Amino acid sequence: MNKIIIDKRYVMHWLLGLALLAGKGPMLQASEMLRNDGSMRASEVTHGSLLLKTDTPGQYSPSPLLNTDVSMQVSGMVARVKVSQQFRNEGTEWAEGVYVFPLPEQAAVDRMRLRIGERVIEGQIKERKQAKKIYQQARRAGKRASLLEQERPNMFTTSVANIAPGEQVHVEIEYLQTLTYTDNHFSLRFPMAITPRYIPGAAVSLAPVSDAVSFSGSGWAQGRHTNTPQVADAARITPPVATPQDELASPVAISIDLAPGFQLAELSSPYHTILSKEDSTGVFHIKLAAGEVTADRDFELVWKPVANEAPVAAMFKQRYQDEDYALLMVMPPDLANMKQQIAAREFIFVIDVSGSMSGDSIAQAKAALKLALERLSTRDRFNIIWFNHGYGSLFPDARVATSLRVAHAERFVEQLHANGGTEMLPALKRALTIRNDFNSLRQVIFLTDGAVGNEDQLFQTINIHLGNNRLFTIGIGSAPNSYFMRKAAERGRGTFTYIGNTHEVLAKMEPLLFKLSQPALTDLKLVLSDATVVETLPDPLPDLYLGEPVILAMKADQLPVDLQLKGRFGAMPWQTQVNLSGGQQRQGIAAVWARRKIASLMDQRLAIHGQDKQKVLGDKVLQLALKHHLVSKFTSLVAVDITPVRHNEPLVSHAMKTQLPKGMNANKVFGRVFGMAKTATPAMLQLLVGLVLLLLGMVAWPWLNRTDI
Repeated sequence: MNKIIIDKRYVMHWLLGLALLAGKGPMLQASEMLRNDGSMRASEVTHGSLLLKTDTPGQYSPSPLLNTDVSMQVSGMVARVKVSQQFRNEGTEWAEGVYVFPLPEQAAVDRMRLRIGERVIEGQIKERKQAKKIYQQARRAGKRASLLEQERPNMFTTSVANIAPGEQVHVEIEYLQTLTYTDNHFSLRFPMAITPRYIPGAAVSLAPVSDAVSFSGSGWAQGRHTNTPQVADAARITPPVATPQDELASPVAISIDLAPGFQLAELSSPYHTILSKEDSTGVFHIKLAAGEVTADRDFELVWKPVANEAPVAAMFKQRYQDEDYALLMVMPPDLANMKQQIAAREFIFVIDVSGSMSGDSIAQAKAALKLALERLSTRDRFNIIWFNHGYGSLFPDARVATSLRVAHAERFVEQLHANGGTEMLPALKRALTIRNDFNSLRQVIFLTDGAVGNEDQLFQTINIHLGNNRLFTIGIGSAPNSYFMRKAAERGRGTFTYIGNTHEVLAKMEPLLFKLSQPALTDLKLVLSDATVVETLPDPLPDLYLGEPVILAMKADQLPVDLQLKGRFGAMPWQTQVNLSGGQQRQGIAAVWARRKIASLMDQRLAIHGQDKQKVLGDKVLQLALKHHLVSKFTSLVAVDITPVRHNEPLVSHAMKTQLPKGMNANKVFGRVFGMAKTATPAMLQLLVGLVLLLLGMVAWPWLNRTDI
């Protein structure tokens, strides 16, 4: 056997070289990808922000957002809200801006104004393609113009053209919003941040667009990108995210005039400190105690009537273009007094452990899930499904909730950590399709922030696989995708519950768990005493759970004098008679009905196959939105000034960034040191390899110091 002679200096240099190379990998990634000029890509926006282009294609720089003023007029069951966002072009050249912002998922957006100096430009509703063409023509002609488009029912984009150097621009958006009433509490939410959407699937095209930026390899959106098979409009719903180093504030001021119509037992805002003063007419004037707050979490206002003034019914009417419209609320009797309980249930808990759930959100979800586990009885069966970029379950199938299994489940939940992407579809399918020999009621409890872009694909899955399941969504975090959460629960014939911080877990979960122990009010039908044709929404009427009212939006040539509601509570029949001759006249009720009708038509359009049938429903949405001056998937608001103000000067842009929702860990979401781009290189593995090689070098050092081998 030949003797192998090893050069000790060569071995040492080799080990050190490998160690340095391994450790240098992530440093190279960071330095290569970090943009030092402060520019960004359009898809990095997560909240209302003006994106102004730079001379580099696809790159933007921030335009300062001076502030956002929100004013709400709340009366009866409806709020009229005006959002005024003020921007300033601090550059020396003419600018075009684009900003992305959230609104409530049920908002009926019917007005936009663009104020530049003394000029006030009122928006007009147009078919979406036509509105965009008008805007682009005005932009090229040097006219001031703005365009408001809907990306999702709770996400909108506004473009603003030809802003002069030093000018301040005011964009005013107005909408109507129906209040939420459950468990004797009224509430309204104003979203202030957009949770970054996870985009599943591979890009279908790499064709460059002027404002394109790219997804990370994990599927999280970090800039506008090409679309995927699952998300055909991914490029329009992937707003950009600012790094923590940017220290942006995006201040928001909120003022509310609340005319409840009854004495209040409670008035609060769970996530912001407010000041409130009641005047002699019973109107409460409310504002933020801090004056302005950072736009990094949703605002919510909650109020409760005193016990003897809690409404059991309410009705508001409007006569609009020779038709009657009405919004009717009827509270069923207290179902808890009927002393009925569900004999046995099967609970399937689904918990989102993706990167967007990191920080406060995963703590809230785990606390809520553990509380639900504590309430299980030995009559129940249960299982837990988790998901991020993969999915799995505690048991292969649902098991009887023995004390040992519940304790095992609690330990399992405690070990869950949030990281990775949000491949929700496989977990949802499994939750809805698992079958066994247990024939009692099956309730699926879904805990997530809903940070996905493939909502339609998930809704279709619920339609196909729901069967006799009931789906209850629990929105987690400071700014969940409430459009997905509410719509998923609606299609799943369940309810939507929102938990905004860990302190609310007990207060929100106890009522929900009690509801789940009671039979729902089912088979609800509207019965008319004459031949009057009334178009009612929602259609069909949903199941009702404890503490929830029946809320109907109605349209007719002339409303009937009365109607009857019938249903079943377990094995017991239930009915109530409603006299429609009273009620209060109120502007905006027709728009509320139209907004709900558009949502219903869009649901039908998603459920059917065939382009011709989809086009028919799309045309109905278009005509309805034009009639009621509403922004929709097929209509936009556009405002154009008559006189050109920019002539031969170039039109350039800059951009601004906004924060992630409060409590969200950006590094967990995007899988990188935020502000530094992610590559496919496993940085952590490189560091470990480097450390191992260094340790080998230290161990080998005495051996290398020997005279020879």
